[in-house]
Amino acid sequence: MDRSALRLTPDAPGGALRLDTVAKRYGNGPFVLDGLTHVFAPGTATALVGPNGAGKSTLLRLLAALAVPTEGHVRYEAPEGVLDVHRAPYRYLRHVGIAHDEAELPAFLTAEELLAWIARERGTWDAESPARHAALLDAVRLDERRRAALGTYSSGMRRKAQVAAALVGRPSVLLLDEPLRGLDAEATEAVLALLIAFRGAGGLVVVSSHRRDLLDRLCDDTLALGPGARAGPA
Repeated sequence: MDRSALRLTPDAPGGALRLDTVAKRYGNGPFVLDGLTHVFAPGTATALVGPNGAGKSTLLRLLAALAVPTEGHVRYEAPEGVLDVHRAPYRYLRHVGIAHDEAELPAFLTAEELLAWIARERGTWDAESPARHAALLDAVRLDERRRAALGTYSSGMRRKAQVAAALVGRPSVLLLDEPLRGLDAEATEAVLALLIAFRGAGGLVVVSSHRRDLLDRLCDDTLALGPGARAGPA
């Protein structure tokens, strides 16, 4: 891999991502999240922890503007000013890379085509993009079949493509739901190293994973969800 081609510094470094008394319920059911206030700072990685049903995936959906809070606000300190995530989702999401758990990928695109499409949509495509994308696919250990259709990939290969897709737009914020699931030991170490480098370059990471042993290496903060939970250092 040509490591000089791989730059993880955010394209437009931003500030904090803030939860202001956020609550979420579905229909008339109980609140999944209730009065949640927290600040995710740039240059940090925060692990979402808690039992099943505590609201980890719900919170990631709120942060990704895929769901709307029942109460409260989510705000992001973007370079162009403070954005209400749910009132200006398009402006906000231009600063965000996302890897959803079990996300669908365009089945007939190759990994190379997926990265090129995202880069063009984000406005980050330039003459150096092919070399950067090749270095990124090398870095996630997607050495095999990168020119084959995504629909033919194994679950581990799809996960590698998802992580690469989340990083290719040089975002300021990464939202990751189980980014290490399905990866072998070598790929796990490679992806973990990428995320640590992204955080070290000033990126903001929010991640949920059952691999707490690995989260402890990446994260310097936790946000515990569920009854009686508290936020604090990892």
